[in-house]
Amino acid sequence: MKTIDLGQQEVALSTLIDWARQEPVLLLAPDGQEFCLAEADDFDQEVNRLRQSRTFQEFLAARSACSQRIPLEQIERELQELP
Repeated sequence: MKTIDLGQQEVALSTLIDWARQEPVLLLAPDGQEFCLAEADDFDQEVNRLRQSRTFQEFLAARSACSQRIPLEQIERELQELP
């Protein structure tokens, strides 16, 4: 998985799409949000690539190691407050 920090680097959408044709692209927004850009046509192929991606597996390990958790009740409350 290719990772692009959009706060550090501007990338044309056409370039991102070209990269996503080869492998999923993790986009890090300047505000800290993360987005994944990947081809949607072949789900099985995408799952296979992610399973074989050392970078993606390291990303998942880092995310699961995070000790900060948000209670489900808080998430549900915030969703109900959305317009």
